Amino acid sequence: MAIWNLLWLYILILYVNNGRMEASHKVYPQFQSLSAVNISQLHHTAFHFQPPKNWINGPMYYNGIYHIFYQYNPKGAVWGNIVWGHSVSKDLINWKELEPAICPSKHFDIDGAWSGSTTILPSNKPIILYTGVDSNGIQTQNYAVPANLSDPYLRKWIKPGNNPLIDPENGVNATAFRDPSTAWWLNGRWRVLVGSERNSRGIAYLYRSRDFIHWTKAKHPFHSAPNTGMWECPDFYPVSLSSKEGLDPSYMGKHVKHILKVSLDDARYDYYTLGTYLTNDDKYVPDNASVDGWAGLRYDYGNFYASKTFFDPAKRRRILWGWVNESDFTQDDVKKGWAGIQVYVNINLYINIYVH
Repeated sequence: MAIWNLLWLYILILYVNNGRMEASHKVYPQFQSLSAVNISQLHHTAFHFQPPKNWINGPMYYNGIYHIFYQYNPKGAVWGNIVWGHSVSKDLINWKELEPAICPSKHFDIDGAWSGSTTILPSNKPIILYTGVDSNGIQTQNYAVPANLSDPYLRKWIKPGNNPLIDPENGVNATAFRDPSTAWWLNGRWRVLVGSERNSRGIAYLYRSRDFIHWTKAKHPFHSAPNTGMWECPDFYPVSLSSKEGLDPSYMGKHVKHILKVSLDDARYDYYTLGTYLTNDDKYVPDNASVDGWAGLRYDYGNFYASKTFFDPAKRRRILWGWVNESDFTQDDVKKGWAGIQVYVNINLYINIYVH
């Protein structure tokens, strides 16, 4: 009970925002492009992150600026017309809204620029990996880079011509293949996870690359579990057994465990396991006490989904962002002109207690 009280305490104190979301995919054609005439301020948050209006759903710290990228409908208060919204902050409290970072515009993402993650390359260049959906519903993994690195806000992003980088192949379910994770570096190669499902088995596929452009699928899944359905928004990161500080995703030192979090599309909740990363085999094995799926651990037992962590090198902490949606009806969202908020918590303070 003390653990959850602490977690809720930090949520209540630090609650702000961000993440990389992909909430409900249910389409409401009659509402998705219906603009709000008046924006209701009743229950509209002042401290949690929200764009001024409409529906929201890869956080990043870069050169002193926090970036929040979020699945956003610029035309309405329900899911649809999804773009990558983009806002920036210096303190995680006061946010400046920018123009969308990614919009559907190419054949590989014309029907959706869905969730993904950011990675900072060793040359101090940020890169976005995201899922694009083509006109046939095929999901591929694509990338975008800043158009101008001298712009402190990184306002404009471009999609190079060699997209997509990762296509579904070798038995992968092409319509359930999405949400690339933040990459980590090990033994001369980048590694990234992509969520999927096949015959009700949730799967996190592993891909490797030497240059972040040419990717090869591992022969075996990084981890999977039967009867768990589609695994959205996989998140994989190390946690220290001896310190409250956060760790870079590529850290593989002693006294470390790893967390694998997946968002179960069937349940609409986030579940995670604590376990061991077998680096020689490139596989993840949950501890005996960690259970995959509906009976497993959750970050939060409320309406909390599609979360994403990132390492904050400025304060040596790992921040968990999650999407919280209201428990109301679609018509209510349309009437008030907005839906959803982003919240954050310093997860290391919670995980550190748990692993001990």
